[in-house]
Amino acid sequence: MNQRPRFAANLLGALALLALASCSALPRWVPFSPRHIPSAIKAADVDEAIQKAEAALERGDTETAIDWMRAATRATGMPVEKRDRVQILLETACSQRIAQLSESPDGADGLAAMVDIDLPRQLAVEAGLRAATQMMAAGDGLDAYDVLKKLDTKFPLHHERQRAGDLMCEIGLTAIADGPGFLGFFSTQDEGQAILEYVILNAPWARRCDEAYWTLTAYYEADRDWDLAIDRAEKLVLNHPGSALRPAAQAHVPHLRLASIKSPEYDRGAIQKARFELQEWLASYAGKNDLEERVRIDLGDALRRLSDNDMIVSRFYQRVDNAYGARTHAVRAIEEAREANDLRRVEAAEAWLNRLPAAAGPEAPAEVAP
Repeated sequence: MNQRPRFAANLLGALALLALASCSALPRWVPFSPRHIPSAIKAADVDEAIQKAEAALERGDTETAIDWMRAATRATGMPVEKRDRVQILLETACSQRIAQLSESPDGADGLAAMVDIDLPRQLAVEAGLRAATQMMAAGDGLDAYDVLKKLDTKFPLHHERQRAGDLMCEIGLTAIADGPGFLGFFSTQDEGQAILEYVILNAPWARRCDEAYWTLTAYYEADRDWDLAIDRAEKLVLNHPGSALRPAAQAHVPHLRLASIKSPEYDRGAIQKARFELQEWLASYAGKNDLEERVRIDLGDALRRLSDNDMIVSRFYQRVDNAYGARTHAVRAIEEAREANDLRRVEAAEAWLNRLPAAAGPEAPAEVAP
């Protein structure tokens, strides 16, 4: 005898009994669930909703109380007094739920979910910040950032922007400090870079924003993205004049500029700019900062490159029979090499100048005395 039809019937029956037995556990959004709460109600049903919300609060079921009051807020035609009562009860239920979830080690997801519903701004922001704080404590910084960014999007002028900006900056700095991970995978450095870029653009008031700029400078420098590295260091100097990192950033801008230059032949303007920046730094910090020696090394590097550039140009003018131009640039090459205290370059440039023919005219440069 074939037992399959009977087995199938028994299985279906068992599943039906199980479904009936568990109806009370169905989510509230399922229409035929005994726990179902509609998304909106009529004004005539608001009193009943208030009673159910108050009863839910008495037994500590804050989630149910919130759902009933959210449904009541969508009713039209309510008297002002009743609407105020609904709003007060909703805020009370939200405050109690935030307190409950804040005390629970697993409350972060519930708190984060409160950001997505149409709650009063102050309560939604408080729930989001507590969710982010719990997530960060659990090591889920990227999830915390998602919650904080959502708050920024929904409530761009919310009252806790300072606190949220500080948290986002901390998350970004932690994430970007992560190593490359196993076989180069599972690093959060790129996520950290994106978070810090968001912070400097959208939360420049964050207390560690200067660190964000400095960290991004190092990130782009490691990638040899010189333009972005220079830009972030320059913005640290400009936007955070009182930062302890400012002297280092100001010294690093010309260092990066020199590192980005491949040939002295075509980049004299950038080299000259680095020279002036280094001289400006020394005028401000010489004798006051431990970076002075490194800055002087960079200045010597810039001067040597400028000297090499002038020698290249001098030789070009000599080839095209422009004695004035050749001598002018040779003299300048000697002066730059001498300022760099590079005797070898000084001697080579002087020997070159002495071999050049005399230039016609009263303004022709003379030989430079050693």
